[in-house]
Amino acid sequence: MSGRVETDKQPNITDSMKTEPRKPIVETAGPAPSDGWGEAPPPPEFSWLSRIRWRAIQAIPTFTLRFFTAPYIAGPKRKDALAVAKRLYDERGIHSTIDVLGESVYHVEETQEPLEEYLQLIDDIGRSDHITVSIKLSALGQIFDRNLCEQLTRQILERAAKYDQFVRYDMEDHTTIDATLAIYKKFIGDFPRTGIVLQSMLFRTPDDYDKLAHLRPNVRGVIGIYREPANIAFTDKPTMKEKLLLLFEKMWAAGSYVAIATHDRNIVNRALALAEKMGKTTDDYEVQMLLGVPLNRFQDDLVSRGIRVKLYVPYGKNWAAYCRRRMNANPSIAGLALRNFLRIGQ
Repeated sequence: MSGRVETDKQPNITDSMKTEPRKPIVETAGPAPSDGWGEAPPPPEFSWLSRIRWRAIQAIPTFTLRFFTAPYIAGPKRKDALAVAKRLYDERGIHSTIDVLGESVYHVEETQEPLEEYLQLIDDIGRSDHITVSIKLSALGQIFDRNLCEQLTRQILERAAKYDQFVRYDMEDHTTIDATLAIYKKFIGDFPRTGIVLQSMLFRTPDDYDKLAHLRPNVRGVIGIYREPANIAFTDKPTMKEKLLLLFEKMWAAGSYVAIATHDRNIVNRALALAEKMGKTTDDYEVQMLLGVPLNRFQDDLVSRGIRVKLYVPYGKNWAAYCRRRMNANPSIAGLALRNFLRIGQ
């Protein structure tokens, strides 16, 4: 194949490799440790509407939240995500990228749990040809200790390299972009089986890509889920979508492998038409969506056309805190959950 894709060609699940837990190396100031990885409350918001929304989301009973979000979360355990990924591939030929729920730790001791979970996940995936991993650097100390984050990230990349496994750096809000791109550039020479995410809603994104273009990075192109300030980001969805198409064009022109990550069927079809016009083949791109989004028929049609479809499969014990944060960051998610419950668009 001419394009760099996220998987290898040696399907095989290997036995887990042992690793000694890394000892904390530094103490830092910051918020008090949370009750669990990623369960600290979001930063305070000062508008009365934001406070009302957050309180309403917090008031949703956990059992109700689980009922409506079940299609989007594989489950609390690693084996749940692996089972979902296996079923998607065996029954529908769909690939997966697995994400461990949790982010934004503030103390060294809190980085150990996500580190070990990532390492074990990589071991359990082994040399699968249809499962990859997405990691969040904020769960590895990025917020408070860049050196520590780099050390832990290297451990993860070294483990993945043993299986020739692909790792995607998730992109979070705008405060993390510089640090995430710096780590990507630092390690890409030693670990080429890595990729990044770029968000079309941000004004800075075309320049960010231009600075990486010589590396021909493997990029997941998205609109972006975070509520960003209007002075750094577009605020209307139609503009974000058009900017996403322009981003795809820029990346393909530079020779990047592109993950078309959107649930808008029109944008997917326009992106595929653009790729064909530019002489690209299915070796140069894939289509990515979230687990549970009610677009099964559309996804299956893409697969039947020889297009790689990959679903983002999240799991973890902190699923409830994750869902509440995502609903707060993007209230339209609640409507999407209801739409999925009613099976609209299947």
